[in-house]
This record gives sequence, structure tokens and C-alpha cells, in this order.
Amino acid sequence: MQNQLQRQLKHQVSHAIAKFTETVLPDEFVAQMRATRDWNAWADALTPEILDDLARASLETQRRLFKANVRLVEIETHARCNRVCSFCPNVIVDRRRNKTITNVEMLDRVFDELGSIDFAGQLKVARYSEPLADLDSLYPRIASARMRVPHAQLTIVTNTDYLNPAVLDKLNDLGLNVIYLSLYLKSNETWSVELARDYNERIAAKLGVQVTSKQETPIATHWTFRYKNLDLRSSCMNWDIYGVDRGDSMKQYAVGQRVGPCRAPFDTFVVDYDGSVVPCCNIRSDLPEHKKMVVANLSSLETSIFGTYAGRLSAWRRSMVGFGAKAFPCATCRHLDIPEKSATTIGAHLKKRLTEIQRAELYALPIGMNAERKRESASVSNDRT
Repeated sequence: MQNQLQRQLKHQVSHAIAKFTETVLPDEFVAQMRATRDWNAWADALTPEILDDLARASLETQRRLFKANVRLVEIETHARCNRVCSFCPNVIVDRRRNKTITNVEMLDRVFDELGSIDFAGQLKVARYSEPLADLDSLYPRIASARMRVPHAQLTIVTNTDYLNPAVLDKLNDLGLNVIYLSLYLKSNETWSVELARDYNERIAAKLGVQVTSKQETPIATHWTFRYKNLDLRSSCMNWDIYGVDRGDSMKQYAVGQRVGPCRAPFDTFVVDYDGSVVPCCNIRSDLPEHKKMVVANLSSLETSIFGTYAGRLSAWRRSMVGFGAKAFPCATCRHLDIPEKSATTIGAHLKKRLTEIQRAELYALPIGMNAERKRESASVSNDRT
């Protein structure tokens, strides 16, 4: 008991020191320090199980692996998006005329599986559709998710075109927790903090909500609002700076070879509107060059989120856990990349952890490191045809 109290006290003191330190240091240094801390914590949590193919493991093992690691499950309730943005692959794939509704029974099976492990992470309706463009498909699925996964944080991402106080009231009543408001400039506008601030003020007036906090930098603004039980979190970004190449589909954002690891296949589980499971939010099943990256399709009654995560997605985790040149579609992706100034420190920590769990060979794979993943993707593609 005494040792436990000592550990708690040590943690509280360390946390207080860290908070104080962050208030007196330059913002850039604090950001670098936080990134290093987060990446090192991720490395410390790595286990052999998360890197090995456990497709044949027991359901109990697969469920435990999913619950211990997945923090975000991202889905679509339908396919349609009413906008075409220059930084989004919807300029390539037409989502305006695609009115496909996601299979209700399939989504409810996903929710039931999540409920079976008392999933308490984030369950987000997002991807490349606009959730509010079809309220008849969204509302029942939010209600179903709240009933079946009671402790999940339910969220949606919206461009705000269809958002109004009546919709806010309905989403609040259904038990939604968070709405992410993506504020986009018009095509003829140039990003500035002042213009982004104006967009935030306009959405606040439209919804009749009060601002609770503001965070602004020269390249992005993040405001928060409160509406009854709902948290509203806006972002207005300079996409010339923040844009990523979306799995090599938006080549204007390709800035060089990616070398660092990626956490996405470890802590996210992504489902497209047709049931396709893909390794991360930047890969989509309706983009021709990404079709072979689909690892499973949940439309099949035999396919489980737990078996998919423990099995097919493990090849992606092995290929993305270490330092080394990444292959297509990750070759020039900068999504969740390690800050260059922190790479040496994080790399040393990661190498030490992989050695501790006897997976040191994954630290620095050759350029052809995705060969295994490509073989698995090809196998899945053949299975589906």
C-alpha cells in the first residue's frame, strides 16, 4: 500500500513539474517535448502480440488486443459528400452523386462487437462523406451506437453546411458527445488568422453558441463551443501547410520520402461505407489505386473486427513500426509523422523497446519492407474477386 501511494505521489509531482515547465518554455520547444513524450509512450506500449499475426488466435486474445490498443473506430453511415475540396481525394472520386447508404445490419454488428468489449474510445462518423448530408441514415445509427456501445465517445465530423440548432438538439438528444466542425475557406480566399477567426465567429452566430476557448497559430485556429451536453470543436486550417498526400493520391502534398514510423494501424480501425476495412484514414476503398489495400470487408458475416485487426492489419503494423523508407501508399505521407528534431531521441527509445520485446529486426527494414504487406493485400484482393 505504501509503495502504491509513493508511486501515485511521484506521478502527481512529475505531472505538476511538467505542467509548470510547459508554461515557461517556448511553444515550439513544448510541442517538441510533448511529441517526444507521446511517441516514447507509444513505443513503451508495444508488445509482441501487437506485431505478430494473430489471425488464428482465440477470439478472447483478439478481443483483448483490440481493446488494449484501438482508440478510434472511424465509420461512414453513407457515401455522399456535398463538397469537393482541393485538398481531398473527392476531387478524383465523385461522392456528390454517390448516395449509397451503409448496410444497417453490418454497422449494428460492428457496434455489438465494440459493445462486447465495453469499448470506451472514440467512435467517429467521418471519412470522405458528410454525415449530415443524410440525416435519415445518421440519426438511427447514432441511436444504435449509443445503445450498443454505451461508454464510447460518439463523434461526427461535419463541414457545417447542414448544421443548425434543430440538428444540434437532435444530436444532443441521441447522446452524441462531440461534433468536429471543419471550417473551409472559399476557393478564391487566401488563408489568414483574421479570416479564420471570422469563419469561427460566423459559425458561433449561426448556431447560437458561446465560445469557451480559442487557440490560434499563424497556420491554424481551434475554437471550442458548448451546446447543452455537446462539445463543439472547430478547426480552420491553412491546407497549403497541413495538406497530406492521402496515400499518394494528392501529389501536390508529397514532400519527400517518409522514414519514421506511423501509429495509425495500431490505434485506429477504419471502415468505409461499403464495409471495406483499410489501414488508415488516408486510404479509401473507392480510389482505384487503393483497392488492393483493403484488408477485409465486414459485409461478410464471417468477418470480425477483432480477427481483422489481429490478423490482416498486423502486416501493416510490422511495416510501419520502425525507421526506414516506406513504400506505396505511405512513401511520401506526412500524416502523424515524427518531428525531425525529435527523430534521434524517439528512434533510440523505439529501438531499445523493440529489442526488449525481441522484435529488433523490425526497427530498420529495407526499402522493400512492404513486400509482405503487398503479398497479403494481393491475397485479400484475390479473395474478394
